[in-house]
Amino acid sequence: MIIIGERINATRKGVGEAIEKKDSKFIQQEALNQVNAGANFLDINCGTSVSKEVSNMEWLVNTVQEVVDVPLVIDSPNPSALECGLKLCKKKAMVNSITGEKERIKNILPLVEKFNADVIALTMDEKGMTHTAQERLNIAEKIVDAAKDYNI
Repeated sequence: MIIIGERINATRKGVGEAIEKKDSKFIQQEALNQVNAGANFLDINCGTSVSKEVSNMEWLVNTVQEVVDVPLVIDSPNPSALECGLKLCKKKAMVNSITGEKERIKNILPLVEKFNADVIALTMDEKGMTHTAQERLNIAEKIVDAAKDYNI
């Protein structure tokens, strides 16, 4: 089982404020708490400020890696922020997430391939969340087929 700590997320009030203020002690304590509680990976999500997402991703990845030695999950729909975070990872990273949406496949899978990252797939597409198991299976097959095109 893989346990991913997901508390370093800019949508959480304290985390969003810490990112804005560049409060490394707060972020590092969040990282340490999750690793000490058993997290094997830490999810890094700084997507609430689109104009600053790349610089915030750089700061967060570096800040977290100063205090913990676990792989990171780079979490963003923004390809530039993903690439920034993946470049900085000291261990094999994971991307959160790919969907069956054509734009996401086109923009994210090349980065997964380039950085030899693992990837989390969500069985959603342009229509949103599916309602049946067959719809989810169809999207999963679409994602797997696309991943094969990128040697993933």
